[in-house]
Amino acid sequence: MNISHLIEPTVKYYLFSSLQSCHENRVTIYYYVLNIGVFLLFSAIVVYVLYYCYNNKLSPYEKEQKMLRDQSLILSKIRLYQEDLQDRRMSNITNLPTVEAGFR
Repeated sequence: MNISHLIEPTVKYYLFSSLQSCHENRVTIYYYVLNIGVFLLFSAIVVYVLYYCYNNKLSPYEKEQKMLRDQSLILSKIRLYQEDLQDRRMSNITNLPTVEAGFR
């Protein structure tokens, strides 16, 4: 049985090769667009982080104020601990201070 073909083999080959070259061109364009897009996104994130870090740096006055706040917080914690320790020593039934030295 003889099968009829609607197009000649040379036309079929030409159309196939032209479609394949169009596909390769499209893939390379998508490849470059994707890579450039990812690079721009990464660059934008890096620039934003650097800009944010640069603008939120503490001035010398703010650094000094922060250090004073931290020192006062630490001193208040030490005072609170000492007062608590003093209260525990004096809260025995007889109100005698406890001896914390170990015996050997």
